[in-house]
Amino acid sequence: MALLAAFLAVAALSPAQAQVQRTFVNLGFEQPDLGTGACVGYFAGPQQVTGWNTTHPSRATGGCGIVANPANGPIVELWGNSFNNTPARAGKQHAELNADQASRIYQNICLTNKEVIRWRLSHRGRDSATTPDVMSFGVNASGSTATAVSSEIARIGTTNNGTDRVDTAGTPSSATQGTIAIGGTANGWRDYSGSFTYNGTTGVQQVGFAALSSSGGISLGNFLDEIQVTLSPYIEFDAANYTVREGQSAGLPRLRVIGTVPSGGIVVPVRITGGSATRGSDYTVSSGNGDIVNVSIAAGTYDNATFDLPIAVTDDNIIEDNETATFQVQSDANVYTLASTTTCSTNASAQASATLTIVDNDVDLRTSKRVDNAAPAAGGTVAYTVTFLNNTARPTVGDATAHDASVSLADAVPAGMAFTSWTCTPIGSATCPAGSGTGAISATAILPAGNAAAGAGLTYAIQAKLADGQCGAIVNTATATANAPFAEGASAQSGFVTPAPGGSADNSASVSVDPQCVSLSLKKDDGRGTYTPGGQSDYLLTACNPDGPDAAAGASISDNLPRGASLRAGWSCRALSGGGSCPASGGAVGDTAVQVGNLQLPVGACVEVTVPVRFGAAPGDY
Repeated sequence: MALLAAFLAVAALSPAQAQVQRTFVNLGFEQPDLGTGACVGYFAGPQQVTGWNTTHPSRATGGCGIVANPANGPIVELWGNSFNNTPARAGKQHAELNADQASRIYQNICLTNKEVIRWRLSHRGRDSATTPDVMSFGVNASGSTATAVSSEIARIGTTNNGTDRVDTAGTPSSATQGTIAIGGTANGWRDYSGSFTYNGTTGVQQVGFAALSSSGGISLGNFLDEIQVTLSPYIEFDAANYTVREGQSAGLPRLRVIGTVPSGGIVVPVRITGGSATRGSDYTVSSGNGDIVNVSIAAGTYDNATFDLPIAVTDDNIIEDNETATFQVQSDANVYTLASTTTCSTNASAQASATLTIVDNDVDLRTSKRVDNAAPAAGGTVAYTVTFLNNTARPTVGDATAHDASVSLADAVPAGMAFTSWTCTPIGSATCPAGSGTGAISATAILPAGNAAAGAGLTYAIQAKLADGQCGAIVNTATATANAPFAEGASAQSGFVTPAPGGSADNSASVSVDPQCVSLSLKKDDGRGTYTPGGQSDYLLTACNPDGPDAAAGASISDNLPRGASLRAGWSCRALSGGGSCPASGGAVGDTAVQVGNLQLPVGACVEVTVPVRFGAAPGDY
């Protein structure tokens, strides 16, 4: 009793947000607060007497020092703080039926055909210990303005000393529908309780009370307090379809509850009826067995509250199709009612089934990188080509864009190098964050998935220049990283058509360039200071790589002979030291230039080229 009263107090303080009303409010008539002095007041319902409507004609309102709001309206009579030596059954206030004339007070509640309704109330006569005040408790159709109850549930009579009777002959109070239990007394009040099965039309109905007779006349007496009407809660899914992405919890299927859940709470079983998702691998259930998921709802009065199914979507690393699971709320008419929580009508069915779509978050990102010259000269230039690709196919179930990944793209500029320019070219339906630029690449892009094949991507063409003194190898790395909620997949679901994933191993790609730094020297000498026209001589060309630090592979010598000089025979080349090598010979008689290629000069190596020349004899040769 105390627990239910507490719940009803909460409901009274927090007006219902639901479209269907399944809870009674202000059942102890404690609103409005009449203060601390003994008094009687007349207030408009439901504007000031929260929850309660009345068929009483309008008149001026007020009393007990309370500001009337509104000043005129259909009135409900409230007694406070033991006015006229009549204490409330509970709290400090109670109502008297029929303020000035015969009328009915009621609340509009959604009732369902065949539901069992339990009730409790306290009633007291006003003026006589022998002649009872008698009232009728029952149901009227929505919109009724009748003074009398049309479908009586119970007829209750009590004297002012708590004697139960509906007439002076001592006929006891009785249930017109269902059962009644006549309880104890306190301060002239008698407690009554019972239950009945509602056999009327499903819809909004008026549940209320009307005075039938009174020892002091129809406008006096019939005190009423401590009402409790217990309806089983309405329960349904709050939507037909739910979507949850792997790695996230928002969006799980949930039950909406409207009404009072009794002490001890209830458990609502929900059956897993199908779908492509597998319990245990695609999602887990923390409460339930087999194909049943149990939703626990604690005791309380709820207006539009929701409770998630106790399931969790598994965040695996498998690239797969979106999957579904279907659920059906099971009936238990003794505990709750499967009914619409938004529309009170025979034509409004409960949302008893729901479909959960699990959206995959796994993709395969692939990065590739190449360079046009891996061994440039120090201070030279190179061209990189970088490709970022979504190597994933689209889902075929639900959201087809689920694999269109948000990706962070990065290609930092390593020390010893500068990115002088770059351009971006889309692959497929991707869009470049920027078409061109300089310096490091750092951007976010959406890379759409493909249709049963790899998807879209971006290609960057980067022009880079090495620092003049850069002789050490430089590693340049490009990386694609999936942004949440996306994650890198390690494998693919059997039967789902998508390229074989490479996992995180191919999210990054690196290439190395090793600038060729050599210390070449060339010495030319024939040991003579003068020449005789018509004579001959042998030049010696000595090429060395004394300090490296790299080997000179494929070096060359070019020597244009002075005017009047020409080869008298082909040149010859030999290694001098350090493992150098060169072509053994070349050139022809009469050549006026020497070209020696493909010199191989490891660090510290030298080669020597002998150049035999003849000098022209005629003055005109010079």
